[in-house]
Amino acid sequence: MQEILILQKGGGVMFGLAALSVYAVAVVIFKIIQFRKANVFDRSFIDQALLDIKHGDRAKATQLLGNIKGPIARIMRVTFECVANREMSQKSKEAEILRVGSGDIRYLEAHLRGLEMTASIAPLMGLLGTVIGMITSFARLSLSGTRVDPTILAGGIWEALLTTAGGLTVAIPALAAHYVLDGIIEKVRATMKDVSVQILALEDEFRRNERQFAIEEARRIEAERKAKEEQEAAQRRALEEEERRQREEAEAWAEEQRKNAPQKTSTLHLLNPKYTGAS
Repeated sequence: MQEILILQKGGGVMFGLAALSVYAVAVVIFKIIQFRKANVFDRSFIDQALLDIKHGDRAKATQLLGNIKGPIARIMRVTFECVANREMSQKSKEAEILRVGSGDIRYLEAHLRGLEMTASIAPLMGLLGTVIGMITSFARLSLSGTRVDPTILAGGIWEALLTTAGGLTVAIPALAAHYVLDGIIEKVRATMKDVSVQILALEDEFRRNERQFAIEEARRIEAERKAKEEQEAAQRRALEEEERRQREEAEAWAEEQRKNAPQKTSTLHLLNPKYTGAS
């Protein structure tokens, strides 16, 4: 109730200051949510990503940076892609890195000027309300004629000074929030610049390690191919050996069956003594 009375005493300027305070609070809440979604506070992946880039492990570095959101990871990924691209000139690389980085910084600076505007306008609105209140007080005093009542002047000045207090009450927190949020963005900007410079400085070493990594990868693939060929050859030899064993067993079984089979009638007839005597 007392707050409503103060607003009424301050006049229309106080309602304007109240609207500015609501806007400032809304901007601060929005920026906190935006910063959390943009992952501006996470820097734990930087050292590992730089180490992977330095060692020339392109797949691992790309996968690590691709799984992380935020402007820092994005500028590292773009810078690394520019470094790994053999066809891009140095000027083109710098232009692309600057374009991406500027876009991310502009995104983080959204509505920050509104907060700065609130911090700048609120004291002026309070001063305007005070001047209007003073004019009103002196106008009332002039209408009283010779019967000057100091309470009229004191009451008018009291009401007029409410807007100045209201303007400073809105401006001081808004200005403090602006500096804090701007400091966070400046830290992100500095980190983005630092990691970009580090990756660009690692270009020669990255390419040297990348060639070494490619050689080692080719050797590994060749070793795997040879190991696979040897395994397949061993399997073929084992299969041939099994087929040979089965064939020998089949031949041995056939030979045994042939030996155990009964002889033909003609042979028995020749071996029979009865037929021999008759002849």
